[in-house]
Amino acid sequence: MYDFSYWSANRAMKTVTDIIKLKLKMLPSKPGVYLYYDQDNTVIYVGKAKSLKTRVLSYFRGKIQDSKTRVLVSKITDLEWIITDSEVEALLLENNLIKQYAPRYNMMLKDDKTYPYICITDEPFPRVFFTRKTLRDGSRYFGPYTDQGHIKKLLRTIYKIFPVRTCRKKIAPGGNPGDEPCLQFHLKNCDAPCTGNISPEFYRIIIDEIIRFLNGNTRPVIARLSREMEEASAAMQYEDAAHIRDRLQILKKYTNTQSVVQTDFKSRDIIALSTAKHDAIMVVFRLREGLLIGRERFHLKHIEHQTRQDILKDFIRSYYSKTNLFPKEVFVELNQDIYLFETYLKKLADFSIHIIQPERGKKAKLFTLAKKNADMLLKDILLQKMKFSTHPGKMVEALQQALNLSAPPLRIEGFDISHFQGKETVASMVYFENGDAKRSQYRKFIITSVDKPDDFKSMQEVISRRYKRLLNENALLPDLILIDGGKGQLNVAKSVLNELGLNNIPVIGLAKRLEEVFVPGYSQAQNIPKTSPAVILLRRIRDEAHRFAISFHRSKRSKNMVKSVLDDIPGIGETRRKYLLTAFGSIQNILKENPQTIAEKAHIPLKLAETILITLRKPDLDEKK
Repeated sequence: MYDFSYWSANRAMKTVTDIIKLKLKMLPSKPGVYLYYDQDNTVIYVGKAKSLKTRVLSYFRGKIQDSKTRVLVSKITDLEWIITDSEVEALLLENNLIKQYAPRYNMMLKDDKTYPYICITDEPFPRVFFTRKTLRDGSRYFGPYTDQGHIKKLLRTIYKIFPVRTCRKKIAPGGNPGDEPCLQFHLKNCDAPCTGNISPEFYRIIIDEIIRFLNGNTRPVIARLSREMEEASAAMQYEDAAHIRDRLQILKKYTNTQSVVQTDFKSRDIIALSTAKHDAIMVVFRLREGLLIGRERFHLKHIEHQTRQDILKDFIRSYYSKTNLFPKEVFVELNQDIYLFETYLKKLADFSIHIIQPERGKKAKLFTLAKKNADMLLKDILLQKMKFSTHPGKMVEALQQALNLSAPPLRIEGFDISHFQGKETVASMVYFENGDAKRSQYRKFIITSVDKPDDFKSMQEVISRRYKRLLNENALLPDLILIDGGKGQLNVAKSVLNELGLNNIPVIGLAKRLEEVFVPGYSQAQNIPKTSPAVILLRRIRDEAHRFAISFHRSKRSKNMVKSVLDDIPGIGETRRKYLLTAFGSIQNILKENPQTIAEKAHIPLKLAETILITLRKPDLDEKK
């Protein structure tokens, strides 16, 4: 049982410091869970303790060594605690509260909400399928799997071996009388429970075998299929025997792809940790019946200044609360609270699980292999982070060399002009940083200086507006400017930059026809291969600027068209037009309604609603739309 014992203080009467001091005096010396809140009344940390008094006081007494805990304590404005009967119950409750609140300062599996699972539904005739959502609907979830290719291969194998249904029909326990079996039944991939061809009891035997298969226990399935094949052959049912033989071969082939790493046939998880300053990788090897049936990797976050033992304990708490794939033994370098976590795992799995730290022999070699995997994966992550944070990408390096620039163009801004027969002229600017699009930095421009087709004057306006603003705001300037167009547009842009005193910013043009790159001062295009990474990057930026300009132009035209159509109707002014568009969203939606509904939703007279529908349904308006 949990005892929700916490102090409720009047914040209007006391300072935050006084509130915490009062609560610290009331802390019990019992096991439980504590929660820290910030000024927005948001839970920022959840922890468990054997003695709440000792543990919580340690945050507020003495000098705090690490910066993360100092920041955490500085943000605490309130705290609560929940007393439990034992430390194991505290561990279980801590896990539930962390899942509920997702506190900022607790270690969590990165993107753990998106890990895939295999779901077996809670129905008279269960389905087996891939999912990323785990619901409290009575279904069983197996995972998490971090390799999507592996889980899909696993499901394909299940569908080929076991005659389990894949449809979404709702089937009564006795089947649905009158239903016809589908193609899967005739292909012998399903026993057609929808027709009552198989009882829930016999179907449950199939589901139980799938569960054993997911847990790596394939020997009973192989034995059953072998027996059924021999019986069918003895009864001269050769077609059925051949079908069972094919399923048996698929199962044996799948089993043969798994590495044999142990000969004692025990089920084990080998957990290995590799850490850096802000990142950690946890690797889990799943061994069942001596076979390595799965390798899962988890990227951990919020691990700054945590000890290896704390990270391992948090991972065991979190990971095994999310899985049904429990082993008999866990190999991990845990040397604290082993009995506590063995008791915790027993409560989750309903059987004893031993935590072992292997030190010698084959077991130690297996653990070393898992550790090497974790080290390698962490190294890859750190290299990727370095590549995308400080080191320019290969395409950016190639562009620097191709244009003979003094520095890599990490920040590139690309421009394009779009119009329809010279009207509704707009411009777009896209922003690429280190070769990647940064959509938050994109900008749109409505061109006001031209009323006929004039790409040169339009480009002059947008370049002038963009960089005058950056200069006025003292904002960061780009390393390279890309103009969608040839020498004419390029020269216009260059002249504007010179007038603004920005002649030091490199500017280039990319012509559409032959993907030619032009630079100021040269009449001929640069001799850059069309397949080089530099041109590929420039083309990507140019195409993105073109897409962004076109989408903006179409949106603007569409709004203006709607505006003009409604404005042509007598009795529709600015206010009523806004009511109509707010209520229905578009002309098409208005056309779907009857006059009464239009009048009620848009707050207009019924006669005007009828006039609107008559006007919008005219053939010439349909052509305009």
